[in-house]
Amino acid sequence: AEKKRNSHDEKEDTTTTTITMPTVAIVNCHLEGHPKRFLERTLQLQHALSDLSKMIVGTRKEKSIDNNDGRSSGGLNALILAGDFNCELQSSACSTYLRMGRLGRQAGLGGIHGEDALVIPQSLLETSEAAEILSPIIEWGRALPEEKVGDISPHPFRRNGMTSAYPTWLGREDAGQHFTYCGENRVPVPGLDQIWYSSMTIERVGLKRMFVDSGEWRCISDENVLSQLRDHERRKVLSTGLPSPDGKYPSDHLPIGAVFDWKLDVKSEENSSSAKHGNDSKDIRKLQIVDDEGNNVEEDIPQDEPTALIEEQQCFETPNHELAFLVKNCPFDTLEQQSDVNFLLQPINPPIDLKKRTAPTPEQLEQLNAKREKKAELLKSASLSVRPWLKKIWKVEKQVGKWERRQLMTRK
Repeated sequence: AEKKRNSHDEKEDTTTTTITMPTVAIVNCHLEGHPKRFLERTLQLQHALSDLSKMIVGTRKEKSIDNNDGRSSGGLNALILAGDFNCELQSSACSTYLRMGRLGRQAGLGGIHGEDALVIPQSLLETSEAAEILSPIIEWGRALPEEKVGDISPHPFRRNGMTSAYPTWLGREDAGQHFTYCGENRVPVPGLDQIWYSSMTIERVGLKRMFVDSGEWRCISDENVLSQLRDHERRKVLSTGLPSPDGKYPSDHLPIGAVFDWKLDVKSEENSSSAKHGNDSKDIRKLQIVDDEGNNVEEDIPQDEPTALIEEQQCFETPNHELAFLVKNCPFDTLEQQSDVNFLLQPINPPIDLKKRTAPTPEQLEQLNAKREKKAELLKSASLSVRPWLKKIWKVEKQVGKWERRQLMTRK
């Protein structure tokens, strides 16, 4: 019986297996530094994550056939973002955006625990998650205006539990106890440098402490002595600021770091060879990449025709033709919304005389302001799938006006 089992094992060992190598994407970022430019920082994150998702999906399509070395393209298994975020970890637009997946009231709770809601259901309005989105975001001690954060697209990795490697409470009560930045003004800032990771696919198993890796300390095993040395080093940095005069710390930022390990899915399949031998197969988890509506972009879900049309490069003879195309194909949420858009595209009464360079009358200005407010209201209340269409429609409407003025000048 022993010989037969060995013979069977040898046959199994000669079979060709395809090994899927796990892949980690590491985004190293240095975000906008001006304290008041929270929108620019958040948009930088949004663009970086959006570009990464497009690259991953494109690579998977190109490598749908196994590579020659026996490996197959298994998608992305983990995501880590690290760098100088130039905003506080404990409270900022960037922290909320990465953790919650979205910003603003209209964004709703999409991304929390894998949900796809586009607006906040009444039953969830009292939850802590809803309170975090509904309440103003505080950054550098200021409440951020909602109208400036509500229009940022959700990031495509929001279903993967993006989590800060460092706890947000570090340095909250006393920044001098834990900080990553201390400039020449000797004011410590906690959490300016950050590490975020996809907690659904990897777990944090270690964190780098402040002042722990100095070479002369590595032979010391007494934790009490090490704690005293770290505290002495911390006080010295606070007294001189960074960079340190002795050159020991050449930057005004302190290094951060973390250790991660894979999270494995244990599967026991009746037909698998490992199950026959009493073993469970373990698979490394993969990231989920979703679009604005929560659809998994790696499942090749067919795009509805109107949404696909706006992304295609269309050729139009005039801006008027493009505007007519957009209005005809826009997937309006309601007939009332469609009627409002058509009304707003009509000229004011009396129309502005393009042949004369006279200022609009008070009556005309009142109509223009009313239209501007109505456009903003429509944009704010529109679903995420309609917003890009409305933005494009308003943009092309302006191009129509410029084109018509040029035509009048040419005729002269």
